[in-house]
Amino acid sequence: MSSIMMRIGILFAVLGFGSFILEQFDYEFTLISWASDMQPTFGIVLGLVGVALIAGSLVLNRSKAAPQPQQVAQQPPAPGAPQGYPGQPQQQYPGQAPQQQYSQQQYPQQPGQPG
Repeated sequence: MSSIMMRIGILFAVLGFGSFILEQFDYEFTLISWASDMQPTFGIVLGLVGVALIAGSLVLNRSKAAPQPQQVAQQPPAPGAPQGYPGQPQQQYPGQAPQQQYSQQQYPQQPGQPG
């Protein structure tokens, strides 16, 4: 939604400030020629509304992009549960029984691959 909000804001800012500038040279955008009686006030207000929409879009994007802090309580592993990956040295805690070490599976050498 903020992408659409950004695009509409840019459109309003260009049309608003552009109509304000063009009005100084006796030109006008065909799209908003109906508001020629209200220039330059209409152009300034439309441009400011566009800037507000752009700012609102940026604020929404930053709030979505900000990581939400998550507090995860780390619990110690259950007694006897394997820790880490196979082949990785295991930590031993006092009073803990030694854990079984798993051997890594060896795959055959593929042809054409360096050894």
